[in-house]
Order: sequence, then structure tokens, then C-alpha cells
Amino acid sequence: MALAPELVLDIVGEILLLLPPDDPASLARASLVCKPWRRLLSGRAFHRRYRAFHGTPPLLGFLHDHYARGAVAAPRFVPAVCPSPIPQPAAALGLSSYRDWSVIDCRHGRVLFDIFDDLSTSLVVWQPVTGRHHPLPHPPILGRLHGAAVLCANRRGCDHLDCHGGPFRVLLLGLDFITRTVMQVQTYSSETRAWNFSARHDLRHHVARKPSTLIGDCIYFRLDSARTALLRYDMGKNRLSTIDAPASHVYGSGFAIMPMEDGSLGFADIRGSQVCIWSKNIIDTEVSAGWEQCGVIELEALIPESCNQACVVGSVESAYVIFVNNGVGVFPVELKSGRVGKISEPGHYDAVFPFMSFYTPSSPS
Repeated sequence: MALAPELVLDIVGEILLLLPPDDPASLARASLVCKPWRRLLSGRAFHRRYRAFHGTPPLLGFLHDHYARGAVAAPRFVPAVCPSPIPQPAAALGLSSYRDWSVIDCRHGRVLFDIFDDLSTSLVVWQPVTGRHHPLPHPPILGRLHGAAVLCANRRGCDHLDCHGGPFRVLLLGLDFITRTVMQVQTYSSETRAWNFSARHDLRHHVARKPSTLIGDCIYFRLDSARTALLRYDMGKNRLSTIDAPASHVYGSGFAIMPMEDGSLGFADIRGSQVCIWSKNIIDTEVSAGWEQCGVIELEALIPESCNQACVVGSVESAYVIFVNNGVGVFPVELKSGRVGKISEPGHYDAVFPFMSFYTPSSPS
């Protein structure tokens, strides 16, 4: 007795759930088999089940500021999958003619760009999966030396598996124009479409143009400072505070910050041929313990080429992964397993911003 078409399609759906999310082309190929498969794969129900089944979104690639010979930097997307469903940002945003713009953050399926011209600076949020982009109104205070972050603004709780089409916030941090001794936070809401001033903190250091890290209600930025390495903004308490680097960290060498599995703040840098991993209790910065070294990874056996030039250039918030550039390419290093991959060729990679997202056929916004 033949199975009913609906039952056959249910079985097909169970099988298609097993297709790996880090190979989005496999879903695209399956959607071309027939119209029923296409309807199944492009439906919201399958999208929800697929994301819930696989959990953490896959790494589709990273963005960085590409320095072409004789030109200023321009953002470029380096794919981790082939073929890649993500277009180059200049083409997607129609910004090929701009000679001075950069990527400053990437999180929850969104990318934040800084665009300069002779008179002003503007910010744009891009959703690579949907192709949409959102130019932001000019903030009240914005100079060339500032840091920023983009994140989901869903107040009802969110697993961040498919929130790129929902409300978002942008945090902008910079020193005041007059005294250059006060760090100010401005917050933009996509729901109100307005900027508001938030916290202030006495500080003489600029926020470095490096990836930030979100842990709970707190977001951490790197500072351009020898000892006071990090700036923490507690969004719940609207409070800024600073955190020193581990005592043995050498100023000027690359490092990454990321959430640890126990919720503490992680810090990774390279000494010689070793990745040194540190953690810090951050429940209360006023009484927290110091940095504790919690791991060492020997790079020489994993990335044999040019380990003496290796530098940490980024991390993945949700996957306990750092990115190492050693002059040969950029290598994602899984800190838990020690596994290493490679997703770029030689080039200038001062900071990389990983883009993680599910990409399913006709993904709804």
C-alpha cells in the first residue's frame, strides 16, 4: 500500500532537517527537486524546526576592512562556505563609490558600518540574509574616534536564532568633544528611530575599533590603552566601568575577549607559539576576582607556518572560537577541542567580525 503524499512529505522533512547548516547550498539544491519540496523548505514551520534542531547558527564567514594598494580601507566579506549566499557589502549596499567606510560590529544577523565623507559620519545597519539595510539618523555627537555595537532589542526574550528582522539597538561610545576626558554612551532604537544619551564615565582613552563582546546584559569594548584594556557597559544598570588586562599581557599584541562556558569573561592572547586563555568573574566588577589562566593551546602543532607572527584578531561569542592571523591566512581555533580550520588567504587582517546565521531558501525577514 502506497504512503499518502502528506506522509511522504513529512518523512522528507525529517530527512532534510539533517542537512548541515554550514552548507546552505545543500538546502538550496534540495528546494529545486520539486515544488512540494520547495514549499516545504521555504515555509516558516520548517525554518523554525531547522533552527531549533541545530541550535547555534553556523559561521558563514567574517567581515573585515580590506586595504587595497593605494587606497583606504573598505569592508569585505570572506566566506567560510562555498558557494556563499552572502554578497559583498559594497555591491549589496550600493556603496562601491565610497572610498572611506568600515565595519565596526556584527551580531545577531546584523552588520554595522561607519561611512565617512568630508563633512560627516553616518551609520548603516545591514541584514545580509534579507538584503535590507537601515541608514541611521545622525547621532547628536559623533567623531571619528568612537566604538559601536549592534544587537537585538527584543524585550520578550530571544534565542537569537532568527531575530535579524526584528527590532535592534545600536550603542555608540566616544569621548566628549570639549574636554576629551568623559566617555559618553548614546543608544539608538529602531522602534523609536531616535538617539538618547545614556551613561557617562571619566576616561581619557579611546574605544578601539575592534569587535565587542556581549555577555548577559553587559557589553565589553576594547580600549586603546596600555593597562586599562576593557570598557564594560552594563545596559541594565546603565553603568560604565573599566577592567585591566591580565598582568602578563603585552600592550600592542592582539587579543580577543569572549564569553566563557561558565558565563565569565574570557581573554585570549598569544605568547610565543602558545594561545593563553584567561577568565574573570564578572558578576560584580567592584568585588570580582582577578584574571585566572584557565588554558594553553600550543599553536606550533596546529598551525606550523609563521607561528612567531601569529596574532589573535577576533572571536565568536557563541562558539568558544578565536581567529588567529599568522601571515599565511586567518584560522578559526576551537578553544575547547583545539581543532583548527582556514578560511582566508594571506592579507591584512587587523580585526575580523564573524557573521553567524542560518540561511534557508526564501528566508523570511
